[in-house]
Amino acid sequence: MIEEIKILLGEAADNFTEAQIGLCAKQALAEVEAYCNRKVDYELELQAQKIAIIKLNRLNTEGLASVGFSGTSEAYIDGYPAEILAVLNRKRRIKVV
Repeated sequence: MIEEIKILLGEAADNFTEAQIGLCAKQALAEVEAYCNRKVDYELELQAQKIAIIKLNRLNTEGLASVGFSGTSEAYIDGYPAEILAVLNRKRRIKVV
């Protein structure tokens, strides 16, 4: 999974250590499993890769809502994009108590 994430990151992969990529991948897999209440299959693994990339891109900017410098600004989305959530919700198993 680490190699696939590096490929998706492209040149930006050089900005992260293999340990950082591995840890974000592990966290993303755990989040997907917890959210869906099931083991990760191939489709969920692809979503976990996307989540890992989001996590890597947010490193050291956690909680940043907006920044402005000389006419440029940055803003970050809360949560995950709708395309990821759509797959996770479709694959989600509801726990019955």
